[in-house]
Amino acid sequence: MAIDLVYGKKVKLDKKDKKILEALYEDGRMPISKIAKKTGLQRDSINYRIKKMLKENVISFIIPILNPPKMGFPTINYVNFELQSFDEEIEGKFIGFLKQHKNVIYIASLSGRWDYLITIAARDPGHFHEILKEIRSKFSPIIKEYETSTIIKEPKYDRMIGLVD
Repeated sequence: MAIDLVYGKKVKLDKKDKKILEALYEDGRMPISKIAKKTGLQRDSINYRIKKMLKENVISFIIPILNPPKMGFPTINYVNFELQSFDEEIEGKFIGFLKQHKNVIYIASLSGRWDYLITIAARDPGHFHEILKEIRSKFSPIIKEYETSTIIKEPKYDRMIGLVD
């Protein structure tokens, strides 16, 4: 699944939209009737607003947020890559490989010092090393440098609800 950031005209959201988003963050499968009770809004209004936010790309998907450690993958690492010898075909293969790799759970193209940031969920540090070694050996011609960071704790997983006025 790819989430493309969509730029353009700012979409105006209000307090009612914020209430709906907060309810969906609490439980993305929450029925409209329960959202109505929780927010004090009419069902038709909630339905209309959710459809509008989806259409305007304010909401891309309503999906579960998995907890990799509970699934047997407690070692979570960020890896930054700086690429060299830009060849669109090879870079496409690099991205394609990362997208299909079950342990690569996030990929972002960056501006600045690093070209890409990925997140790898592994069973243990040895497993992480195997995955990174596989990526590095397969794409050594284009990987100039890389840096890893291990996630110890996430004091904040931002729901971004604070961005709504």
